Amino acid sequence: MSFIKIIKGAGALYATESARHERLVYASVESLERALDGTKEAFRNYFFAMYHCTPDEDAGINRLRAQLREENPSDVVAVGDYFVLWGASAFQALSWFYTALTKADSLPEDFRDYAAIRLVEIVRKHETSQRLTIPIQLSEGQLAKDDKLNFYACLALSNKQIFQDSG
Repeated sequence: MSFIKIIKGAGALYATESARHERLVYASVESLERALDGTKEAFRNYFFAMYHCTPDEDAGINRLRAQLREENPSDVVAVGDYFVLWGASAFQALSWFYTALTKADSLPEDFRDYAAIRLVEIVRKHETSQRLTIPIQLSEGQLAKDDKLNFYACLALSNKQIFQDSG
């Protein structure tokens, strides 16, 4: 099995390829966001990577995002039949989602701890972006970017710890 790194702009897609041409691919939220092309499949992949559900499910995050779209139309960029939130709306959606994960008793404690760490990172990114001389508005994908996840997933692929099960 060989390791392949495919550079796409500032982020990367990482894949492994075996002699039998089985392929495993890891795509960061950042690369999924850049790959948005207006198709439902591309948006669903992007959305699921951030929110662990589809944009069409009856889920609290989808109701909140719809409310934020109505209240703050300037924070919305249409992508085909869907939309990406920016700025304060993106921050509100992601911080609400990760706060909910930290309080979900149905989730294992280590996952709730991970969600708490992610929440701190999202708050830090948003606050830093707003303290700049000229504040910048970050997208949901930019706020959700998880550098440690990207590193460890790619490391596991390159160490051949993630592979196609032939059985």
